[in-house]
Amino acid sequence: MDEARLDEVFVRRLRHVHGALRIAVRYDVGPPGTLEAGPVIHAANHRSMADLLFAAAAFHEWGQPIRCLASAGYFEKPGIGRLLRDLRCIPVEGAEALQVAAELLEGGTSIAIMPEGRIVGPEDWDETRVGRPHPGVGRLALDTGLPVVAVGAAGTEELWPRGRTRPYIRPWNRTLLTMRTRYLGAIDAENVRDATAIIWDGVRACVAEADAARS
Repeated sequence: MDEARLDEVFVRRLRHVHGALRIAVRYDVGPPGTLEAGPVIHAANHRSMADLLFAAAAFHEWGQPIRCLASAGYFEKPGIGRLLRDLRCIPVEGAEALQVAAELLEGGTSIAIMPEGRIVGPEDWDETRVGRPHPGVGRLALDTGLPVVAVGAAGTEELWPRGRTRPYIRPWNRTLLTMRTRYLGAIDAENVRDATAIIWDGVRACVAEADAARS
């Protein structure tokens, strides 16, 4: 499939996901983390398969289409795998995924990355209700020098709990999904570890705000 056709499918699928979520759930995405026209790295927590769908709907609503990094294993799952390909998500399998992300950013495309690297259910949350991040996001931020937006999402773990093959769709009792963002800008740090810590502190703050918005 050529690039123009891929872009056409991408935009159509974004509209479909956005419309479907508007019917299936209630959600509050808040304002976008940035209005910059250039490429941005979005770093988010990961509680559910639904995070990818929620991100697609939120960024479509903001008029800021992005490319999400997702575990390569998701692309082999029936149904969701085809949808992720149509949404032009990036399969993550080893360090080369960061190279692909860097190339997309260099070409002007914003990306979203979930540094926990896996779905982190409530039983694995720390006291701030997130898991431990991998350092790839810090390396990406330092290597590219591009601005970072921290993203926190809540409620997706109720819509599509870890281990289920499909989400809970309850039109009579729609799940509330919330998202909050914070612009961090270019990360000023001496090393990858410190850069990752700065970014993850931002994500923690956004997760707390997203959780509070559901109460």
